[in-house]
Amino acid sequence: MEISEPSIGIFYISKLLTLAPYATRKNSKGQYEIRRSWILTFYSASLTVGMVFLTYRGLLFDANAKIPVRMKSATSKVVTALDVSVVVLAVVSGVYCGLLSLRETIELNSRLHRIDNTLNACNHSRRDRWRALGMASVSLLTISALLGLDVGTWMRKAEEMNIADSDTELNVHWYIPFYTLYFILTGLHINFANTAFGLGRRFRRLNQMLSSSFLGEPKDASNALKPRKMSTVKTVSANAMMTPTALHSSLTKLSSEMLPNESAAKNKGLLIQTMADNHESLSKCVLLLSNSFGVAVLFILVSCLLHLVATAYFLFLELLSKRDNAYLWVQALWILFHSFRLLMVVEPCHLAARESRKTIQIVCEIERKVHEPILAEAVKKFWQQLLVVDSDFSASGLCRVNRTILTSFASAIATYLVILIQFQKTNG
Repeated sequence: MEISEPSIGIFYISKLLTLAPYATRKNSKGQYEIRRSWILTFYSASLTVGMVFLTYRGLLFDANAKIPVRMKSATSKVVTALDVSVVVLAVVSGVYCGLLSLRETIELNSRLHRIDNTLNACNHSRRDRWRALGMASVSLLTISALLGLDVGTWMRKAEEMNIADSDTELNVHWYIPFYTLYFILTGLHINFANTAFGLGRRFRRLNQMLSSSFLGEPKDASNALKPRKMSTVKTVSANAMMTPTALHSSLTKLSSEMLPNESAAKNKGLLIQTMADNHESLSKCVLLLSNSFGVAVLFILVSCLLHLVATAYFLFLELLSKRDNAYLWVQALWILFHSFRLLMVVEPCHLAARESRKTIQIVCEIERKVHEPILAEAVKKFWQQLLVVDSDFSASGLCRVNRTILTSFASAIATYLVILIQFQKTNG
């Protein structure tokens, strides 16, 4: 997970939701030093185990009740059990990834800090901070409102089922631990989406820097960097690689009238090499995120698929029976929420991969415009690197996470929904 100044609010939310058992301290260089917190580790493990135990206890309570609230038929029992289990698996895998991915988290944030220093001229920390807080606030407020509506609807249905010597409202109360897990699941989505969006923004800013430095203007006119005047330009030595911010500030101000062609080409070649190193580092960050969150992403995708099937199943059952309008609206809202959850995973990964692939187009344009042998050689090496780099996210290597997965989900949901409705008609 990304732990930086713009997204520090999401980090604290993740700590509260048992997903980030880490302690941080800012050093003199402005970088967050990350270490394991054993108190937060115990908190994460114990709270997760407790919530999972209570969730399955509530599921068994409703299944064995005289008047079940949700599990009225054999098919509904299977669907509800799967509905609960995929949430549990997604939450447990998310907490598990947080507990065991400390090394990957430290390496990821170390690479991001170095990249941010290089791309400092293109950073928009305040805007990134508001984006992160907005995404977290909207997601948590949405799930809070939706859970409140869902609990209220089931409480009303339980009151209607009430008969003498029975308390069906207690069945709904036992589902509250299950609803609590939804906050952890939402926090997991926020955490992953924020990190993936951050990688995509850095790919985009790298592309903007390449365009502004070698093509005269950025590819994205809306985010164009303002040209800067310079009075003097100094030749950048090899030691400048240790200070990428100073390197960029000097190299982006080169003027052919003030430097010999050979010296200017050498310094621009150094800039190309720095951008190539940053692109390679960002690709390794994608791999680190896929490795550390791969299991969690896999269960998130499975949970989105099964939830969309189960929610649509209950929606169709209600349409074919009593047609409780409030219940129908709640199920429709759940379908929208699960679709939003799926997009929170797929869209950031797709955008980051797309920005990564744009780099090779920019490098090809640069290659057509440069003529100096030193600069042409640096551009060629960068182009060869881009041919073999892989910046696609994957879920434990089982599938690539991009927009193509949405069509597969749509066909699978339709197929399983038809099967469930047929089973329901057979079992009555």
